[in-house]
Amino acid sequence: MRRFLACTGVSLAAFCLAALPAAAIPVDPQGLIRPELLGEALASLKAHSDAADPSHLVIVDYARRSSEPRAYIVNLETGLVEEAFRAAHGSGSDRDHDGFLDKFSDVPGSSASPKGAYLLAEQYVGKHGKSLRLDGLDPTNANARARAIVIHAADYAEPAFLKKWGKLGRSNGCIVFSKKDLATFLKDVPRRTLIYVGK
Repeated sequence: MRRFLACTGVSLAAFCLAALPAAAIPVDPQGLIRPELLGEALASLKAHSDAADPSHLVIVDYARRSSEPRAYIVNLETGLVEEAFRAAHGSGSDRDHDGFLDKFSDVPGSSASPKGAYLLAEQYVGKHGKSLRLDGLDPTNANARARAIVIHAADYAEPAFLKKWGKLGRSNGCIVFSKKDLATFLKDVPRRTLIYVGK
């Protein structure tokens, strides 16, 4: 996990959270998120603003390799990316296991990661311990709950695994963090937060 609380000198992003009162707040002034993906995520947030928690936005950039931080927690009250985590993707999205997601799919049994917007739903305890269910909001991830596409921790997302193999392992389509990063996520990200997955 890396924590980002101050600007890095990068020019301010062109994207602003116009829904907030007073002056528009620049989103990701640190320039950590690819502009195209940030634009998609903000458009999705606007489309689902009636259902989503207004304080945070999570963006998962599967264009980045699994060895890199690519799940960003954005504080919508400040516009800053507060944290970035490494996150594993599905084995069906990366059949050659090179650490890059090659394709998205929401087909049951595909073990692939689905693209699109989700709402963070209820917490539960399953075979991976504390986990978080996800409700897909788009046609590209409508089967998320039925497929048990969730957020959880696993050994193949731990720093020791990365050190040994140079990349994270693969899930059955779930978003998977290390145990430490999941604990931070559980503490900092409210239920009903919108999570946008793309590349």
